[in-house]
Amino acid sequence: MHRVFLVVAACFLTCHSFAQEPTPANHSHIGWVPREFLERPTTIQKGIGSLHEKVSTSSKQAQLFYDQGLAYLHSYIWIEAARSFHQALRLDPKMGMAYVGLSYAYSPIDFAAANEALGMAEAMFAGLSAREQERIKIRRLQLTAMLHSGSEAEYLEFRSALDEGISQYPDDAEFLLLRGNAQEPTPFGDGQGCMSDAIPFYEKALKLEPGNFAAEHFLTHCYENSGHPEDSLRYAAEYVRLAPMIPHAHHMYGHVLRRTKGMQQAIAQFRIADTLERNYFRQNNFPPAIDWHHAHNLSLLASSYQYLGQMKEAERIYRQVVALPVHSDYDAFNRKDWPEFLLDRGRYQEALRASEAMTEGPSPLARTAGYSLAGSALLAMKEQNQAKLKLDQADKEYSALAAADKGSVRTYTETLRAQLLLSAGRRDEALGIFQKVSARIAAANGPDAWIQGVYQLERIAEGARKAGDWELAEQFTQVLMDRAGDYPGSHFAAAIVFGHKGDSEAARKEFSQAATGWAQADADLGEMREIRRIEAKGSFRDDI
Repeated sequence: MHRVFLVVAACFLTCHSFAQEPTPANHSHIGWVPREFLERPTTIQKGIGSLHEKVSTSSKQAQLFYDQGLAYLHSYIWIEAARSFHQALRLDPKMGMAYVGLSYAYSPIDFAAANEALGMAEAMFAGLSAREQERIKIRRLQLTAMLHSGSEAEYLEFRSALDEGISQYPDDAEFLLLRGNAQEPTPFGDGQGCMSDAIPFYEKALKLEPGNFAAEHFLTHCYENSGHPEDSLRYAAEYVRLAPMIPHAHHMYGHVLRRTKGMQQAIAQFRIADTLERNYFRQNNFPPAIDWHHAHNLSLLASSYQYLGQMKEAERIYRQVVALPVHSDYDAFNRKDWPEFLLDRGRYQEALRASEAMTEGPSPLARTAGYSLAGSALLAMKEQNQAKLKLDQADKEYSALAAADKGSVRTYTETLRAQLLLSAGRRDEALGIFQKVSARIAAANGPDAWIQGVYQLERIAEGARKAGDWELAEQFTQVLMDRAGDYPGSHFAAAIVFGHKGDSEAARKEFSQAATGWAQADADLGEMREIRRIEAKGSFRDDI
């Protein structure tokens, strides 16, 4: 499950853009980004966090721009990192480490360009310091391991080189940060997939350099992914304090606030991130789709409004996301949030259309999820045979996926499989699959996976109720409650189960808690109408 989570969490690194051809030096684009955007002159910015890595240069200004590029790298702002490194090279064309920086900035969007940039650094190898030469060798080993991502030997060679670098430079925070990234089980690690075994590297970097925002950032991911959001909170708050102009800092704080202080505070942080991004796009005349983070932040914002029952606002934002062009497999895959939302709202025909739209693109991940969700929509419309055909198509797509990618979509294919078995009366077979799905959802602690799991469990519980399997409905309602006890939908589902069992007092209590949680929900929220209808009638078992 660690590997499954990591693949999703590091999506923008593991999945290159759909057009990953070798990039000629005069090509107009790097990945999906116009080269002009990446090379456009920039100035020294404030509020982005401060880092310093001494490199070979006679220009103090070039050093400042290099450090700025490094800061942007550690907040995943690839465009501004590239602009800063190019600005450093204008001031000092012999700064080999700026090309190393460009290699890191380019690899999430264009592997060939990243390789080319590192080649420029290697051409300057002899004139650089021993430490810089070590950094170049390590980066070459990483790119090689990324290119052959199935080779454990090449990945271990990359990690061993980092260990050697730390032995030579034990007080070097940048080596420690890179080593913490490399503790993730793929060569694409960048901190997002951090688990507890990387924590010592980041904590040592923070001890060496108090106020190192990158260490605070990565530790936020580490504790969150390890299922300790309360511990993650202090690092997230410090990341925001040290880098207040970085959208991702506020976004990360929102991640953790959802699990600790509540959705309203999380929404405030996601909205700050959105405002910072929109101001940035406007000031630079960039289209919003140019930045991977924009769609990601909007998706989490929409899902947070959904949690509070503010479905109109959630829908408005989800529609913004699906209107943006996609650039990678995982970008396309993550558009599943929209058909899932429609399924959650019982808008099955719309969910079917949105799911089928996912099957029409070049992304095999998106197609697999799209067929699975289309099948769920069809099954909800009592079209079992058509749903089975969709599962067959999903299985065919799934079988062709790389092993590392299969975990990302297995929950969707297996949920549909279990739903079909349940509808066919093959309960024991369905139950076995549902148990595995439940375990997989429970093991996913990342911010995206956590809330997606909430809604998946809610759909499974609802499907079980509709199938008349109240034992399964009760079981999944309890799992839902364990995962998100403050979610109004958890209490709504529990109230229905209690009502069916004839426990009117418990049902009323759960309905009351659901209503309290949805105090700021849409006035016409269907669940609230149902609560009012049942309570007005004063009967539970006959209605549920």
